[in-house]
Amino acid sequence: MNLIPRDPWLDVDRIFDNFLPLPLTLKRNGDDANFFRPRVDVVEKEDHYEIIAELPGVQKNDINVQLEEGVLTIEAQVAEEKTSEKDKVICKERRTGYFSRSFNIGTNVTADDISASFDNGLLKLTAPKAKPVAEEKRRIAIK
Repeated sequence: MNLIPRDPWLDVDRIFDNFLPLPLTLKRNGDDANFFRPRVDVVEKEDHYEIIAELPGVQKNDINVQLEEGVLTIEAQVAEEKTSEKDKVICKERRTGYFSRSFNIGTNVTADDISASFDNGLLKLTAPKAKPVAEEKRRIAIK
């Protein structure tokens, strides 16, 4: 099983994230209010992988986890709190919007094998490692 984040090493967004000021790097498709990028840890254990995503402010019902053709995708949505016209926002650092992150976990794992829990803003996914299958030695007859 190859558990590597799907983002390529030379991701253009990541290159510019390191050089541009924060307000400019948050713009995606011209809209900086609809994107946030929570932190994700991937841990390899003896018999399984753990993927732990920080999803502060996200409700359990707003999280979608799916597995398709060996790619595990985590998606979440955080709605922006509305303020009235009378309110004056002095500082706004919390991000809201859509989040999606994909990981290649291979085709030897099925969605039924993966377990998920969500507690205190942490989504924890456990994906068991596939057991190696020993190939049978078989003699091939020559005609």
